[in-house]
Amino acid sequence: MPVFISFLPSGLESKVHFDLQRVKSFAEKLLKVLNLEDAELSLVFTDDANIRKLNREWRNKDKPTDVLSFPQDFPARDFRENLTPEEELKLALEGCKNCKLLGDIVISLDTAERQAEEYGWSLEDELERLILHGLTHLLGFDHETSEYAEEKFKEIENLILERIGTV
Repeated sequence: MPVFISFLPSGLESKVHFDLQRVKSFAEKLLKVLNLEDAELSLVFTDDANIRKLNREWRNKDKPTDVLSFPQDFPARDFRENLTPEEELKLALEGCKNCKLLGDIVISLDTAERQAEEYGWSLEDELERLILHGLTHLLGFDHETSEYAEEKFKEIENLILERIGTV
């Protein structure tokens, strides 16, 4: 389960105040429950300034955000109204059996810290939530196309989270 971790800018790792091993283990569990143990996943932890630049460059949104996903092998897909979340996920995974590069999940530690405080949970909990969200995007799913897509996206996130509880 190759989960690669990096920091942008370099030196940011010296300011990390969270359990990095816990977060990495969570990402590895995600890959395991999706039978993607051989796929590569990159986690990049950054700050608001750098994620704002990426958000501006790739999404034309000139503001910081909590998480960005940059998929590699999995193709984008539309939700089908006649499929359950289980069926959607199964189709996505079957459609990319040989996918080996999931992509990059970039997380702003600044925003994650604010959100963790706002939600009343630990930074590790918030980082895990953002990794799950980012990975769901890497699987080809998008929640920003409609209210229906947003609902289905959340259902798939919940399904994956339930599966982690069985590991």
